[in-house]
Amino acid sequence: MKVSVNDVSGCTKEITVEVPTETVQTKLDSIYQKISQEAKVPGFRKGKVPLSVIKKQYQSVAREEMVQRQLPEFFRTVLIEQKIEPVAQPQITHLQFDEGSPLKFVATVETKPVFELKTYKGLAVKKAKTEVKEEDVDKAVEDLRNQMAQLVPADDRPTQNDDWVLIDFEGKIDGKVFEGGKASRYPVLLGSHSLLKDFEANLIGLKVGDSKTFKISFPADYGKNDIAGKEAEFTVKLHEIKAKKLPVLDDEFAKDAGKAENVKGLREKLELQIKKNKETEQRSKMIEQIGEKLIADHKFDIPVSLINLEQQRLVQQGVERLRNQGMDANQMPDEQKKQFVEGLRPVAEKNVHLALIVERISSAEKVKTDEADMDAYMHKVAGNVNQPVDVVRRYVQQQGNLDSIKDWIQYEKTLDFLIANSKIETV
Repeated sequence: MKVSVNDVSGCTKEITVEVPTETVQTKLDSIYQKISQEAKVPGFRKGKVPLSVIKKQYQSVAREEMVQRQLPEFFRTVLIEQKIEPVAQPQITHLQFDEGSPLKFVATVETKPVFELKTYKGLAVKKAKTEVKEEDVDKAVEDLRNQMAQLVPADDRPTQNDDWVLIDFEGKIDGKVFEGGKASRYPVLLGSHSLLKDFEANLIGLKVGDSKTFKISFPADYGKNDIAGKEAEFTVKLHEIKAKKLPVLDDEFAKDAGKAENVKGLREKLELQIKKNKETEQRSKMIEQIGEKLIADHKFDIPVSLINLEQQRLVQQGVERLRNQGMDANQMPDEQKKQFVEGLRPVAEKNVHLALIVERISSAEKVKTDEADMDAYMHKVAGNVNQPVDVVRRYVQQQGNLDSIKDWIQYEKTLDFLIANSKIETV
């Protein structure tokens, strides 16, 4: 085969391939032979159709087989011979193929960039102290109490912050009800700012059965363009008031909330968890500092296909996060969706940039993922989802995620290596 490789950019190659006529014809003859064994042509027995008849009637089928199946085989051979490792599917252009002639095509592929590793050991990073104060534990205890609070009727008094209320509301702009401006028995946690601040403020002090009409203005940057910056008149009616009743902080609460024997044990468990969370937060901040230094020192072209994949992953992650918060990304206005997706592009570029550098460092330092690492991962996941390790391992294998998990563990181990070999200043 005749092959020429042209570097379009630091990570894009244009590969021109010409497969000799003899090689093409041999493959075509093999395809025709295979077709002849199964073809049903009137007047001929199965498997006895002359090759000339097969070629005449099945030329388009043979051509499609050559382009769809044989061309990729030719190209794989080229990649091996040229020692090129694409990061995504090639784009095939300038395809020329006629029986009795060479097969010609141009493949544009993206590859991982080639770059020289700069200094990555001894990078200066700052780390905040991770001491846990009494007030940190106090807050964690109160958070637990709030999570386990019961809602009890409070219909004998006016509404106040932290109350759950059920309301009907109808909003009009220029005398007309607008889309999304009307609901019945709608739940609101006062003080949560799940609705506009001015709207919630007008609900404070109402009693069950009260109705109220008031005007508010939507912010100019409100998510729905058709009502952004406009004044609306709302009428609300209050149906229910429920207040949070916090559980008593005693040993029974400690057993229910934290699987601890007593309040002292609960506080000790919370202190350990808070410290662990602070350590995790500081690790993330140190990685961010190291990443910024590595990216600044390593300038190279980044494969667009990898950025696209990472952006898609971040979008899916964001959609799932919204879903967990009870929101549907499909309900977002088109402009807001666009801003959401476009806002993740720089993050995707940064993530891929750092990942490529870390991968090179991992190779240079011979960081490997072994069975012990995989076993530790499986045990950690099993603990998080409260399932037997064997069940988790079997599920991961069925999903075909082993390779991606190994890559992730190796990435994290390399980050730990960089932290261990950095100059840490505690502040």
